[in-house]
Amino acid sequence: MSISLLAAFALSSLASVTDAPADGGVTVTAGLGQGVAVKSGDFSVAVRGRMQLQANAIAPLPGSPVARTNGFLVRRSRIQIRGTLPYQLDFNIQLAFGTLDMEPDAPNVLRDAYMQWTRFPSLSLRLGQTKVPFDVQRVVSSSALQFVDRTLVTGELNLDRDVGLVAYSDDFLGWGNRLRYAIGVFGGDGRNRVGTNNGLLYSARLRFSPFGKLDDKLEGDPDRDPAFRIAFGAGAAINNLTKRPRSTVGPPYTASVFTYRHATGDVHVKWAGFSLLTEIYVRDANYDSRQTEVKGGVLTEFSRSGWGYFAQAGYYVLPWLELGARYGDLRPFADTDPTFTRTREIGGVVNFMIRRHDLKLQVDYHFLDDGHFDHGRHQVRAQAQLYF
Repeated sequence: MSISLLAAFALSSLASVTDAPADGGVTVTAGLGQGVAVKSGDFSVAVRGRMQLQANAIAPLPGSPVARTNGFLVRRSRIQIRGTLPYQLDFNIQLAFGTLDMEPDAPNVLRDAYMQWTRFPSLSLRLGQTKVPFDVQRVVSSSALQFVDRTLVTGELNLDRDVGLVAYSDDFLGWGNRLRYAIGVFGGDGRNRVGTNNGLLYSARLRFSPFGKLDDKLEGDPDRDPAFRIAFGAGAAINNLTKRPRSTVGPPYTASVFTYRHATGDVHVKWAGFSLLTEIYVRDANYDSRQTEVKGGVLTEFSRSGWGYFAQAGYYVLPWLELGARYGDLRPFADTDPTFTRTREIGGVVNFMIRRHDLKLQVDYHFLDDGHFDHGRHQVRAQAQLYF
């Protein structure tokens, strides 16, 4: 609340020297899931926060190398500040304070920090740290997922946030949101890192919805809209000379660099409370491994090349109750990192949408194995989310 009051004070002061309303008024609104918003003339600022509180347990079967675990954690705790400015400019800053939101080798609370110019429907520009436009599930906010968390396939093969420039449109040529595109160039090193090589990351994404807009920024179909909607998406990227094993994620290599080529395709369906999302990923490096002479011998470092796919479906049996199922399969290529092993997941979820995604309780279960019913383990998670 103190942040919101400071924002209100700052804007009210600014209004006196800008194009504020004739009466110098400042409008303040607040609501669950909406945060606190302050508006004066062409200026507005909204402060929102959310938390995800999770209980989880993993029970390995005999022979599984995975340890038995159970516990409670704050999975995510975030604050978001969004605003609009004159000249069709807006900005977004998001800070994250959960342990799992930090990279172990470089802890940093900054998740998003970008500004946008949205003058034309067919061409908008975004500059700063943001999600790389590549796949569909990674771009969906973690607050609007159908399961407690993203599939393990997305977790391994997605492209995470990076710093760069994106040209995009959510309604290209004014075709009723049927055609969307995004083209970006990034540093290639991931979240807020100083580049240490000459490579850059280039990405492109195209999405076509032949029957009109399909909201791919949230999973499921909570509106239970009777109109049938389907979207087809594809993405490609190349990350030149990256020092990170998962392209934009992972502890940097000691001496090696790899060039990764990425591709993805997806189909997304929503209809009267039913939803289906399926996606395939491929990530391939220019070398399986590289060797470097170091003091005391030769250092071998491996790339992480592989592919995977998942499918998940859900249905709102009641306006506040959704049931879902998921299947995912993650497969490394031969001769890649020996710690990168095949993993398969089969699971289901029950969602209690008390106030949709603003206040919800999710309980999911997965059985994970190596694809041959060996090295199996049971995973159960329960997560409550409050968006304020």
